[in-house]
Amino acid sequence: MNESFLKHFWQLNRFALVGLLATAVHLSVVRLYFFQIAHPSEYIANILGFSIAFLVSYFGHRHFTFAQKGSFFKFLAVSLFGFLINNLILVTLLQTAHVKGWVAVTISTLCVPIITFILSKFWVFK
Repeated sequence: MNESFLKHFWQLNRFALVGLLATAVHLSVVRLYFFQIAHPSEYIANILGFSIAFLVSYFGHRHFTFAQKGSFFKFLAVSLFGFLINNLILVTLLQTAHVKGWVAVTISTLCVPIITFILSKFWVFK
């Protein structure tokens, strides 16, 4: 196999592993919030989960996926863009799909990773 192909293949796999870990952190924080708060807000839960998962994601991609420093602020911009898309999906689900709570946040969170990969690879950690 082509060496360049293998390099990109393994990089994509490392990205997926870090992304899965960050997503698990995001959704675990959301789930914990829903268990601990009497009248939870999907939006607050999503913000809390995103904030903690962002750090896992940045440092995981910096040290493991791309193995280079990259720009913290560019990664923040990419992450906030992804979070905006996440919240647009969440709002749509809450208002039109009759999906609520933890399920709505899970669906909206799982829709964003490919955008984050492309922007991270070609802009943040290039």
